Amino acid sequence: MRILQVHNRYQGGRGGEDRVMDNESRLLRTNGNEVHQFIAHNDEIGKGWSKLRAAIRMPYSKDGGRRVAQAIATYRPDIVHVHNFDYVLTPAIFDACRKARTPSVQTLHNFRGICANATFMREGRVCEECMHGSPYLGVLHRCYEGSALKTLPISRTIAYHRKRQTWQTKVDRYIALTEFGKRKYVEGGYAEKRISVKPNFSYPPDPAWDDARDEKDTDGQRSGALFVGHLLPWKGIAVLMEAWRDIPTPLRVAGSGPLQNLVTDAENYGVTYLGRLDAEAVYREMRRARILVFSSVWYEPFGLVLIEAFAAGLPVVAAKLGAPADIVSHGETGLHFTAGDPKSLAEAVAWAAAHPEDMARMGENARREYELLYTPKANYARLMEIYEQTIAEYN
Repeated sequence: MRILQVHNRYQGGRGGEDRVMDNESRLLRTNGNEVHQFIAHNDEIGKGWSKLRAAIRMPYSKDGGRRVAQAIATYRPDIVHVHNFDYVLTPAIFDACRKARTPSVQTLHNFRGICANATFMREGRVCEECMHGSPYLGVLHRCYEGSALKTLPISRTIAYHRKRQTWQTKVDRYIALTEFGKRKYVEGGYAEKRISVKPNFSYPPDPAWDDARDEKDTDGQRSGALFVGHLLPWKGIAVLMEAWRDIPTPLRVAGSGPLQNLVTDAENYGVTYLGRLDAEAVYREMRRARILVFSSVWYEPFGLVLIEAFAAGLPVVAAKLGAPADIVSHGETGLHFTAGDPKSLAEAVAWAAAHPEDMARMGENARREYELLYTPKANYARLMEIYEQTIAEYN
């Protein structure tokens, strides 16, 4: 099969969406498919008048549509798989697919189509006002980077395509990462019959990394807690650090971001800051820890670190909110706690520390769950099923 992957990279470093697309590209090619990528980048927007022009045409860029139409004509794919179109390409690319009579699939990596800041977060709490009401409420609340001016073009885009029914009529199939994500998009007006569910996947750890068992304590047992992720407000860093004032279990934190100071300031409470680690170092930390703590306070769409922990046989203590509530089964592959509640988090960690045998069993379950649902082999079968269904229904 010939697949054209379309992606609009954000400014800054590579993020989760980039990793997912590249993993899928590698997976498809390994299984004998022909994959081409068309990549735009938000660095193209520039500054000054260029930035203003980009904001004005954000709901629908004819140039973005033309560029994707040209890529379709060049590569003649059987299907176009879109990972992101903000902000250079815009949803005009789906009209390009229609005109070329080429079916399209879009992965719903975040909630940008129904929320101006893509997180359903406002002032530290979950907010769904724009999904159920006018998208311009996001402008009123300055939801994107605290700026009404920056929020306006995004809210215009949501309103424009809601009125035009783009999401009901232009995209042939969506891929939601969990059942929770699917439910939210259906609430937001997307056509339920067009949404399939396929999780992300993780390549298994390199066997050479498995000398990580030497990193465990001298008695050969896992110990302590681990956090891996960006140090951002919606990742629940403040909640995590507050909780750890009352937790005797050591916590190691791997990651970087604007809230790094909260982590370093908590080093007197048994917190060790590791900085940003590469994949091998993260795996070694996962093999060393007894639990992974996932403290997000927003509707996390997925969380690759969850299945990476499962691959390492590491149970997860996760906030019962968003995708983690679907991915982590309480009492089976980890524990849930009330999102945003430091006391609830502390109680879950205390229970984990007091029940090492139960947590070891959950770690074994987590590894089995990875083998069943989150391996490349399992993911490839589901992805090809979605592609073939979409092509068959289109024709």
